[in-house]
Amino acid sequence: MRTEVRYRVAIVGAELRMLVLAPQPDGCVGIDLDSGAFVRALFPPGGEPLEAFDVTAAPIGDPLDPPDTVRPEAVALAAPPRRIGSLSSRRAERYLQALRHPPHGPLLGFAGVTVPYWTVTGDRPSLALLEPTEGPLILAGPGGFDCRFGWNGTVHQLPLGDRQLATDLYRLRRRRSSPRELTRIMGFRPGRLLVVIAGPVDGHCTKQVAALLPGR
Repeated sequence: MRTEVRYRVAIVGAELRMLVLAPQPDGCVGIDLDSGAFVRALFPPGGEPLEAFDVTAAPIGDPLDPPDTVRPEAVALAAPPRRIGSLSSRRAERYLQALRHPPHGPLLGFAGVTVPYWTVTGDRPSLALLEPTEGPLILAGPGGFDCRFGWNGTVHQLPLGDRQLATDLYRLRRRRSSPRELTRIMGFRPGRLLVVIAGPVDGHCTKQVAALLPGR
């Protein structure tokens, strides 16, 4: 299945106003508030810590050269984004609902957890927002934490890419966290999952759960 990639206009020097969904090691995943499209913002270190539903602003930098085929939504920022406000989950709903992954076809266009890097050409989305039908359940493993959930009639188990949640679970020595326990830890019931494609590592790109977010 091919899903249309929604691009935003990335004009150097223009201001990107973004609703943050998940911090990432080299930036964050969010929603461009002007177009309503997903954006994977890349920016230099040194900015203030960001959290889900922060609203930020920053100037767009030079285009990526070469383009990032793993993350076609990537936009380089000239400076770390500055926080200018925040939205409640209720106010953010109109942006989130419009980006929900359709409840059919393989997740992010391919079956399984990994895909060879050479097959990734940048013609399909690298992230998805979905509403699990079961779970989520967080499980500790030898390499970190995994997120198990049901969606589209299938049980998925993907690496957990949410570093803050992983840190909290490690500190609490939690090896298995149900939705009820996650609600207690996070302060809200996780009703949505942000799934992204990460990598490549050893020639493969991997689906991972970048964030657990409130549901409707």
